[in-house]
Amino acid sequence: MVIHNRASNFVNGVKAVITFFTVIPIGGSHDVVKAFEYVWLATLIIPPITGLVPGLVGYYIWITTHNGLFSASIAYTSLLLLTGLNHIDGFSDVIDALMVRGSVEDRIKVLKDPHRGSAAIAMVTLSIILAISALLGLTNRMWQSLFVAEVISKSSCCLSALIGREPPYRGLGWQLTVIARRRITPIITSSLLGLAITYVMLGIIGAVSFTATILTSMLIFMHLQGKFGGAVGDLYGFILEVSRVLSLMIMFVLFNI
Repeated sequence: MVIHNRASNFVNGVKAVITFFTVIPIGGSHDVVKAFEYVWLATLIIPPITGLVPGLVGYYIWITTHNGLFSASIAYTSLLLLTGLNHIDGFSDVIDALMVRGSVEDRIKVLKDPHRGSAAIAMVTLSIILAISALLGLTNRMWQSLFVAEVISKSSCCLSALIGREPPYRGLGWQLTVIARRRITPIITSSLLGLAITYVMLGIIGAVSFTATILTSMLIFMHLQGKFGGAVGDLYGFILEVSRVLSLMIMFVLFNI
């Protein structure tokens, strides 16, 4: 009975993570707490959905049409759609809030504002352009690159949670930050497995991209959480987007030098 309960709890955790990070309708619970308890699994089970599938679609289009821009655009658009655009929404909220020169409270008010400013629109557009531009130089490795980029993105989010400070209000960021402190071992373990995966997929370039992106993302996270009084939920979405784009850019540079 105990084993059955643990297995059932684990399966529910897997479903919750997939439901939280993607738009895949697998009948998973929308229990955010359950998703955060198993957030470490995101590094291992989300990239095959949001990275491998779009990457294979893009690669197939590339080998049949040899149109790099079209294949890269379809691949990255598919990736964003599979995430439900939730992470990029957090990215744009953070950009808008960073434009405010007032207090922490003023920035948090902007985070909660559903409207988008010109800075957010411009930066979202720029991030997509940078990602697609990087993929143009990675067409022969498109599925590997997107898969690795998603591994790095999810690892960046999970590891950032370990250095997160509790924000001033109890939203999603507060929940993830608190729960992550109780999941240090599985988060570090899954991230090390993520590093191993990137090495297997892309060799030393994959490992270097993983390490460089993780370190940069965590430094950015540490700096920005001070702007919001802690690790607010949108900041995690911001890191998910930034780390993915940054890793693609690093891979592009390393493969083309």
